[in-house]
Amino acid sequence: MELRLCDLKVEKMGVVKYIQDNPISAKLAEFGILPGSKFSILNKAPFYGPIFILVENNRIALRRKEAAFIIVE
Repeated sequence: MELRLCDLKVEKMGVVKYIQDNPISAKLAEFGILPGSKFSILNKAPFYGPIFILVENNRIALRRKEAAFIIVE
């Protein structure tokens, strides 16, 4: 079973395994979310709000739908 970024708990760290093909793949790459990138979950907003992550000293807010495309380990 694959673990998606949106499934991780706050303060967890991980590495991006790969990104499923989706309309925002290019935008994720611009943000530095690439296979092999290390990240940590900073916060998750309530009521299915955004997920805040830290990737290479960049704070990024992702919609949960977007985070579902990111497979991690």
